[in-house]
Amino acid sequence: MTDEALLTNSPQQLNPRHSGGIFSHASHTVIQGGEFTIHNDIRFVEAGAGPGRSKRVKDPALEALTEHVAASAFHNSGHRIDPPRCHENTRQAVLDEIFTWIMQDAARIACIMWLNGAAGAGKSAICQSIAELCIKRGVLAASFFFFRTDPTRSSLWPLAATLAYQLMRLYPATRNLILESITSDPLIFELTFEAQFEELLVKPLLWLKNSGQVPDPKWRLVFIIDGVDECIKHTEQVALIEVFAQLVATKKLPVFVLLASRMESQLRMALGAPKVSKILCRMPLDSDYQAEKDIRLFLTDRFAAVRTTHPMGHFLERDWPAPACVQEIVTKSSGQFIYAAVVMQFVFFPRCHPARQLLDIVRGLRPSGRTTPFAQLDALYRHIFAQVEDIDLTTTLLAYIIIGQGVPDVSDIAWFFALEAVDVYLAFADLGSLVVCEGHRVRFLHASLPDSLVDAARSHAYFIDVPVWAAKLAVRWFRNIAAGEMTAWHPRPLINFLESAEFTPELRECLAKFDPSQVTDASNRKKYVDEIAKMVRLHTLRRYAFP
Repeated sequence: MTDEALLTNSPQQLNPRHSGGIFSHASHTVIQGGEFTIHNDIRFVEAGAGPGRSKRVKDPALEALTEHVAASAFHNSGHRIDPPRCHENTRQAVLDEIFTWIMQDAARIACIMWLNGAAGAGKSAICQSIAELCIKRGVLAASFFFFRTDPTRSSLWPLAATLAYQLMRLYPATRNLILESITSDPLIFELTFEAQFEELLVKPLLWLKNSGQVPDPKWRLVFIIDGVDECIKHTEQVALIEVFAQLVATKKLPVFVLLASRMESQLRMALGAPKVSKILCRMPLDSDYQAEKDIRLFLTDRFAAVRTTHPMGHFLERDWPAPACVQEIVTKSSGQFIYAAVVMQFVFFPRCHPARQLLDIVRGLRPSGRTTPFAQLDALYRHIFAQVEDIDLTTTLLAYIIIGQGVPDVSDIAWFFALEAVDVYLAFADLGSLVVCEGHRVRFLHASLPDSLVDAARSHAYFIDVPVWAAKLAVRWFRNIAAGEMTAWHPRPLINFLESAEFTPELRECLAKFDPSQVTDASNRKKYVDEIAKMVRLHTLRRYAFP
């Protein structure tokens, strides 16, 4: 069997649990002299002995192994319908660099590569493409794609069995050794992950190296582990990293590991440990890889496909959409493919006019009916926000940044809320794949995040009600001024707060009590006074117009 066949044949074909059974496509079948039995929903036919008949005996060890394999975690699993992969001619620099790393001299130091980036940057698509590229170029690879909402691949426990199953198929000579380990210890899958990994992977790999079973002296094996941050428990994420680091650092095997994840703090710490960092190659998906150029190419190709394949494509102009519209999507993507991808999913919806769908997105309108443009993206945002430890503080700081519309300086934010600078960093620590503190600045990795947060239907429990929050922030601003803590600050954020604020009793009281002399900076004093007068007039008019 070829290497490609070994990887592309789904484990479902070997495990009757995932098929209709061995007679699923048979008709008018007669079984004589045999016995049909069911064990744990795995069906076997044992034909009676006799001339021309063979007896099939089940292998308890193989059965135990397949029971613990996460079939949906393979790169070519039938459970992963249309998995994300890199669009043609995009991410070429990234793919080339990863594959060059894979094919380097086996004696090199960096045996683990960490592909990291913001949420929705396209890490899974890159891993999928690398797995397919390995098959195409004859490089043996085993993969595991974690996914938090799939209970069969959201923890560490199926990883050893799943990789061992693939190893057994890639190198059939390891089959007996792996199954003997299970036979000799029927409770092996109740042991720690480290113990399972040692018995089912490390020992077979060492035997493979020392037995001469592999004729190619340049043989290598690549483990592709995507979505490490999708493994639910942080302790399991760290254990995974430590086990693979020990494998490649101390066993001197031609084994290389591609890990992909978001930039989460527990992973940065685990991968930054001295014993790991010295064998680690970091690959951040940043501006060096011209993501905007790739996103524009992706959009251009997909819009062309809309014009030619959509049921209403004949209603579109040949030059649709306008270049400015494409650029707006590229800009909003912030270098992350997920935004552009969900835009195109919405535009491609077959029961709607593509131009109107796109116009809804550009104008920020909420379409009637059941389809919403950014449901997938919003679900991702909400999932990440659900991990935040102090959501009240984080929401407060985000409201200040979004409504204030200034350049968010960590020191200014800390001063405004009477915090230490470290508290600001900690507040955003759990949002590392969406918001980062770079030096003294806070930066959104997704330009579309504020749009989601200020829309209740999109952000749900994490909704930032702009008029309510603007009033709260304006009140705090005035109270800080009254306390003598902000005498020389530029009034622009306050102006933005007042323009958006609900005219609450607390805000009305602050406006009435404001003393311009509390602003020591004369150049800003008049701006404060003028803006407050404008605010009072505006809300007075609103009060009489809409009693």
